[in-house]
Amino acid sequence: MRKAMRLSVILIVAVLLAGVATLIGIIRLPLPEEGGSHVLSALGEAVVVEFDSVGVPHIRATSRTDAYAALGYVTARDRLFQMDMLRRKTGGRLAEIFGSAFVKDDRWSRVMGFERLAGAILRQLPAEQRAALTAYAAGVNQAMRDTAAWPWEFTILAYAPEPWRPQDSILVALNLADLSYSADQERAASVMRVALPEAVVDLLTPDGDCYNELLAPRTPERCTPSALPAREIEQLMREAKGREKSAGLVQNEHAPRGSNGWVVAPGKTRDGHAILANDMHLSLEAPNIWYQADLAYGSRRMEGLTLPGLPMIITGTNGRVAWGLTSVEGDFADLVRLRKDAAAPLQYRTPDGARDFSNRIERIGVRGAPEIALPVKETIWGPVLPEPLLGSEVALRWTMLDPIATNLDLMEMDSVATAAEAAPLMRGAGVPPLNALLADSSGSIMWTLMGKIPKRRGLSGLFAEFWDDGSVGWDGYYSQQELPRIVDPASGYIVSANQRMLGAADFAPKIGHDYSGGFRAWRIDQRLSLSSRVDEHDMAALQLDASTEFYRYYQTLALRALNAPESEGDEDSAPLIHALEAWDGRAEDNSLGLPLIVEFRNSLIDAVLSPLLARCRAVDPGFVYDWSNADVPVRRIIDGGSAELLPERDTHRDWPHFLRAVLRESARRLAQSNGRNSVAELRWGEANRVDIRHPLATATPFVAPFLNMPRIPVAGCRQCIRFYFAEAGKSSGANVRMVVAPGRESEGLMQMAAGQSGQLGSQHYSDRQMDWVAGRSRPFRATTFNGRMALTPAP
Repeated sequence: MRKAMRLSVILIVAVLLAGVATLIGIIRLPLPEEGGSHVLSALGEAVVVEFDSVGVPHIRATSRTDAYAALGYVTARDRLFQMDMLRRKTGGRLAEIFGSAFVKDDRWSRVMGFERLAGAILRQLPAEQRAALTAYAAGVNQAMRDTAAWPWEFTILAYAPEPWRPQDSILVALNLADLSYSADQERAASVMRVALPEAVVDLLTPDGDCYNELLAPRTPERCTPSALPAREIEQLMREAKGREKSAGLVQNEHAPRGSNGWVVAPGKTRDGHAILANDMHLSLEAPNIWYQADLAYGSRRMEGLTLPGLPMIITGTNGRVAWGLTSVEGDFADLVRLRKDAAAPLQYRTPDGARDFSNRIERIGVRGAPEIALPVKETIWGPVLPEPLLGSEVALRWTMLDPIATNLDLMEMDSVATAAEAAPLMRGAGVPPLNALLADSSGSIMWTLMGKIPKRRGLSGLFAEFWDDGSVGWDGYYSQQELPRIVDPASGYIVSANQRMLGAADFAPKIGHDYSGGFRAWRIDQRLSLSSRVDEHDMAALQLDASTEFYRYYQTLALRALNAPESEGDEDSAPLIHALEAWDGRAEDNSLGLPLIVEFRNSLIDAVLSPLLARCRAVDPGFVYDWSNADVPVRRIIDGGSAELLPERDTHRDWPHFLRAVLRESARRLAQSNGRNSVAELRWGEANRVDIRHPLATATPFVAPFLNMPRIPVAGCRQCIRFYFAEAGKSSGANVRMVVAPGRESEGLMQMAAGQSGQLGSQHYSDRQMDWVAGRSRPFRATTFNGRMALTPAP
């Protein structure tokens, strides 16, 4: 009996060891070496790749095509699974791997027709750009042939990646198209226009906050004590009383995307060189969305960030000009309401008469289920969306569905010598419209818009309209000469942090309807205006600024309500007052009070605005209000002080009573979610933790602790220059922080979340994460190398 038990234990241990060995093998076998000699048939001449201490490749080639072939080779060795996911996401092919849970995502991409669009874009590219894509694809495919085993994700999911095609790089580029998609807000605004009085719609749809107005005035009266549509608001509040509780109509700020960027002229720097600072905010995942690279070929050198799968330095420097990008947060998509005749349901009206819909069938493969045949209707304006609006079908007119809106012109940044020379290239460059910041080695600084900006006729773009009579529509795009720019301003700096860049006096057309970065831009502007003789380290420190006076209004509001005479002696108020008074105005790990203030602000926006929006849900059951500048109407209503405007007037006798109720419910919910009895001693770092996950972490819980970055406190907030946001398993923040002066790259600084490699088991999978959390910079340009790889052409 004892012998049998020993044999059973030995067998179990052996099975466990075999399992561990297999798992280690799955993880270790695909890891690339940072050295050796490899044959790459696409090369014309030999290429040398050196790897620095954090795994960044430094490529030395004779020609640009050879450099991009080598870039494809090393990127695929580090990021192959990520590259495959990026092309599958845009191509609408995720359900083939993950099953029916991803059919909805694939439907969207298929309706957009991104696969067909990528082919059209590829055909129109200049020959040199197509050659670069072909060379890059050859490098990727050679890396796939050379690997000893597929990265572990392919093994777990039981599939092998297909060969890389040049158009796959276009699909990767089109992943950025989402940065310019604004039709969801247009859908919500169109419902509001039908359901609500015009004055209330105007109140609820500010295109900026008061910080935007300080920097670029367009509607300054929104920030003065002006008359509210009080009668209309009172009526809506009264109506909402009789309905089922209407909270939840407000989605208080979608997972934000944006960026910070600024350029400083030589007159404000210590060494007389212009400096660029750029930290781009996108979803934070492991691996990082960006892949750092250094490409030198002939007399040219490009250093900076690439998107895995796309052979192009997105933001960086060529030694003479440095460039950075931020999101415009403009309106580049319109919903076109379609008018049809009952007698001809297969036609729709256009300015040239009735036309037949074009039709295509998209076939979506679904793992473990039958293929789905998805019929898609097309119009002269774009595809018909699956969801109708206000009882009519709508087509989507979106710049990113126009093949001429996407190109790889940023490749040509390798040859520009000045900001003035780079500006027209940037204005014509493709993918989404963006803010472009430029600094050159002679000291010039510049801002301009990049990409295709629609010229609207007869409409603002905020609401969906019928376009069939020809009175409204697009008259093409603004030409490069018409796009605005700022060149060498007297202030000595330019800031772009997703705020409105120009007031009405500087550029009359209205590009966007909801600019979110007002406070960040104002704070950067204030810091730079008071600075003189700065250097790269000062700019890196500014990127980490966690001061956030934005929330001071809500702190003051809460304290005033708690200290009202009728609240005296209330024992529940003491811990709340303690937390609120302890806040130091910052979003650091140890900041007290901020968790309560942020929760109070979010709850208050929902509590004040949801009753106003109750009619909208009756018009559209799926209605959600999602406005970055929701603070503007909320503050105007509260500051009006009228009890007639109170939500739930039967429950609350005045505003202090209402505010105390919202605050206490916020405190209760916050304490519960953080496992506390009280929020009095709850610090920001306890509520604000790193939440950077691998896409497969949920499906592979046994390795999730190794896949995800440690959930530790991190400084920063939504309304901080040090931007960070995490909620419901998703987070956004500065994927990278870059500071560089063109011509002084050796003095430049870089921070990067997670690491350079996407290969679990690589030393570079997460070796930069703790520096990123702590805000420690590494040199932008490495001077020492750990490995050297030789790539040679085929004999």
